[in-house]
Amino acid sequence: MKMKKTICSIFLLAAVLMSCMSAAAQGRGMDRLYGEFSGKEGYTSVTYGSRMLRMMKEGGSKQLQDLLDNIKVIRVISTVGFCDELETSARCAVVKDSYELISEVREGDRCNAFYFKDEPSGNSSFLMIAADGRSVTVLDIYGRFEVNEISMLAVVPGRVLGEGKNIK
Repeated sequence: MKMKKTICSIFLLAAVLMSCMSAAAQGRGMDRLYGEFSGKEGYTSVTYGSRMLRMMKEGGSKQLQDLLDNIKVIRVISTVGFCDELETSARCAVVKDSYELISEVREGDRCNAFYFKDEPSGNSSFLMIAADGRSVTVLDIYGRFEVNEISMLAVVPGRVLGEGKNIK
């Protein structure tokens, strides 16, 4: 009887551990993508963490400040010359993580695709894949926001981020 209880306990513990490892392995595809390519020869990666985002909001509109307060991270990975590997991996992550296509523009060998996903955690993920046959850039924005708020992050030359004021 004691042996049977011990065996049942071991199986229960193994099931719990497998469940935890499975949940951890099912993290965001963009986290895996970034981990795979960040620091790799031929790839450039940039991360804007929450502290940098707080610094960026100075001088911006109240709406932009609120958006930046709710973004956890902005990450960019780009490459020149190793395009197929990065683009294929990014598109696989889009499919695997069930992102919704917002828009895609194709012109010759250029393609800019924008995706969005609401996470069960209440966070959202915005993803851009820009490829032109010679280079690929993947942009990942993660936090609590609505897809229509992302346009406030567009940098327009000669204008303050998130504001309509001209820079002098």
